Amino acid sequence: MKVALCHLELSNGPEQKNIELLEKAVRIAAEKGANWVITPETAVQGYYFYKLEPETKVDKQPSSKLSFLLSLVKDYGLFLFLGCGEYDSELNCNFNSCIVFEPSGEICGRHRKIISHSIGAEAWARTADVLKPIDCLNIKVGVLVCADAWYSEHAKKMQKKGAQIIIDIAAWPPTEVCGNPLGAWEKCSSVTGLPVLVCNQTGKTEWMDMTIGQSVVIEHGKVKFSYNGKQAVLLFEWDEVTGIVISKKFEVIFI
Repeated sequence: MKVALCHLELSNGPEQKNIELLEKAVRIAAEKGANWVITPETAVQGYYFYKLEPETKVDKQPSSKLSFLLSLVKDYGLFLFLGCGEYDSELNCNFNSCIVFEPSGEICGRHRKIISHSIGAEAWARTADVLKPIDCLNIKVGVLVCADAWYSEHAKKMQKKGAQIIIDIAAWPPTEVCGNPLGAWEKCSSVTGLPVLVCNQTGKTEWMDMTIGQSVVIEHGKVKFSYNGKQAVLLFEWDEVTGIVISKKFEVIFI
């Protein structure tokens, strides 16, 4: 199967611009034959949306704003791993989530971020405590959001519950404050024996330089290939039966 990582400049939004960019990236990935399309953390609103506009309302998902994006999911019959803020009306709070849409355009699962900052760019979101693989056509996927992967026990719990692959959607370049996440991602792979896919983002902001942030494919605890720099759709092939990454490098489609 073919997987696409959408390594995009999304952090500053605004939301409508981000959605239009995601639509473009999903179409490119789909026309290249992607079965799974993965986006970065808070891809819809932009990681720094709360610092830029604290009054922004976080929608219940999927909102009507995603209708064309989800029509692409249905038209091309793919799975979309969408990083977004979402409002939970029953709990009356927001979560920083990865929502997985199946080829019908319906939600087949979600993971809500567990390890989060309580101030600054993530002050809008409550943390969650659920670790459960998501079933994507009989492939169980352990989905994490960014810093969830700093603690390899989260990946290990997913593996014990049947996960066959770990996906981390991120807004996480190496920094003095937050450290270099590469070692954490490699450890998630080494302790589970599973491939780890990281979809990061790019672009410079007032608060962080994400152009050095890496999107990576890790196998047997070591980076198999990685990318950072200009925004692009990154494609590779993975054998879901054997669990082996087939490609030797990303196919890079610049946007």
